[in-house]
Order: sequence, then structure tokens, then C-alpha cells
Amino acid sequence: MIENLIGKRYAEALSDSVKEDSLLNPVLENLQACKSAFDTQEKLVRFFSHPTISLDKKTGMAKALCDRLKVEQAVCNLMVLLSERKKILFLGKITEFFEKIVDQRLNQVRVSVRSAHKLTKANIERLRSALAGILGKAVLIDVHIDESLIGGVQLKIGDQVADATIKNRLTLLKQKLEKEEVA
Repeated sequence: MIENLIGKRYAEALSDSVKEDSLLNPVLENLQACKSAFDTQEKLVRFFSHPTISLDKKTGMAKALCDRLKVEQAVCNLMVLLSERKKILFLGKITEFFEKIVDQRLNQVRVSVRSAHKLTKANIERLRSALAGILGKAVLIDVHIDESLIGGVQLKIGDQVADATIKNRLTLLKQKLEKEEVA
């Protein structure tokens, strides 16, 4: 619960510091790059969570990470602030909330599409166009291939899921048959 409060507060502060909407996506990409560094480099997490390492060294490491990743100044300022306030390990939640703020400010929605087979560019564009018409927002589509779905597609928009996969249909059929056997 506290991580959500911290994530939201710092994401809003970062959003407030980015005045131009055209800079939101580059800042988000930089923030995601920093988060990815923490996700892939366990040593970073251990470094920043270690109680005997001085605050100056941690702040220096945050600056070095920013330099290495060549991030925007707003993100670097945030990373230094998070280090100084011992909140840098909340970077994942901050990134999650900042992405939502960016989507809101830019009137866009992110859609995750899982498919058993690779979708053609034409199919993706038709899907994007149809969803944009329904949702009234720009649609960003992220496609994932999952052969276990057998066929069909699954759409995830926020916390809503539309599942039109053969795997899901077979699961529903199995549940229906089991229910009928009991009756």
C-alpha cells in the first residue's frame, strides 16, 4: 500500500516537472531504462538497500547510472532525489504510475495483445483503428506471441481482458462439461 502512495506521489511530481507534452514519452523511456537497470542488475538493488553504504556513495551511483543511460535531466533529478530520500527501490511503482499519467495527458491507451501466431501489420492497424474508434483515444499496441493459446487473440486494456483464444474456449467448454457431469 505504501509503495503505491510513494509511486503515485513521485510520478505526479515528475509529471509536473515536465511541462511540454512532447517530452513525456522520452522521459518515460528514460525512466523505464532506469527501472530495467534495477530489474536486470541485482547488484544495484543490493547496493541501494545496503545500510552501511553512505548516502553520498548512493547518490553518486544514481548520478553515474544516469550518465551511463544518458537520461533526461528531469529523470536524473528524480533519481538523485530518490536516492537522497532512500526511496529509489520504489522506482518500479513510480514508473508504473508515471506511465498512467503519460497516457492520461496524451489521451492514449496501451493495449497488450497476446496471439498464438504473428499478426500482420494490416491486422494490427485494423485492430488499432477499431479500438481507437471504440475508446476515443490513441491506441498503443504491444503484441506478444504465445503459442500455448492455440489460436485467437487476447486483449488486455488496463485491468480488463477480452479473451477470444481457443485455449480459453476449451477451458470454458471443459468447465461446462464438468458442471453437467455433476448435475
